[in-house]
Amino acid sequence: MGMELADLRVFVTAVAVGSLSAAARELRVAQPSASERLRRLERLVGQPLLDRSSRGVSLTPAGERLLPHAERCLDLAARALDIARKDDTQGTLHVTTHASYAPLAVPFVIGALQPLRYAVVVDDQHSQDALQRVAAGATDIAITLPMPHAPEVRLHAFRSEPVIAVCHPDHPLTAGPCDTAGLSGHALAVNLWGSGAQLFHELLLDTPTRAHQLYRISSAETAADLARSGQAVAVLTRATVARDLAARTLVELDVSDMPEWHVHLMAAHHRDRAAEPAIAAVLNALGHLKS
Repeated sequence: MGMELADLRVFVTAVAVGSLSAAARELRVAQPSASERLRRLERLVGQPLLDRSSRGVSLTPAGERLLPHAERCLDLAARALDIARKDDTQGTLHVTTHASYAPLAVPFVIGALQPLRYAVVVDDQHSQDALQRVAAGATDIAITLPMPHAPEVRLHAFRSEPVIAVCHPDHPLTAGPCDTAGLSGHALAVNLWGSGAQLFHELLLDTPTRAHQLYRISSAETAADLARSGQAVAVLTRATVARDLAARTLVELDVSDMPEWHVHLMAAHHRDRAAEPAIAAVLNALGHLKS
């Protein structure tokens, strides 16, 4: 009995969506069929890959070892199909980035690749997961926060974005300058990433901030939506709301004690792949960006 891509796809999807039943829905197969696919794979491995509970699934040690290679197999199979079907497309570059950084990263990567006629596939992962995918060869380029990573991963400075506070033009805080204590009297949607995040959080803790008014949100775009609707003041990168500021649909607040706060983004790739045409084009564009 040999391993099949469909078995790996059920396993990888179950991990991604959190349960076998959700994976069956995602893949549009019957749940018994998905369960049998997973059992088949576990029989081949010789031990369980997932721990199942009422809360969903979690990886066993064997599952953790298999996951990056399973993702790589599925990615290679998809690339093989792309290559077989292509006309004048030279290849596909897989980019992994958090959704908050995608508006910055994706146009840059596409611009760097235009002369090469490469297709671009983008997926959404947190920085630590994105760096693990780079190390495993499951993605080509990742745009991440700087953080510990495997020795085979190389990081290059991509962009440094200031963090600001914004709100709807009709918000009462637009009347004049304020401080962190003034912010704390209103609902806050905060994207607590980057240098300065910890200091800002400590300043908030020193004020009478009500827990039910402080929304810690990982997606900067979601925080921006709350500000656009007038439901909260958003604290996020200026690039996320650059168009809103230009159109005056959001207003930047003058917060007197706002710490100097930046989100530093990095471009990551596997050290052995820097000479590949698509990755080299992105790195070359980064060089021009910094010069």
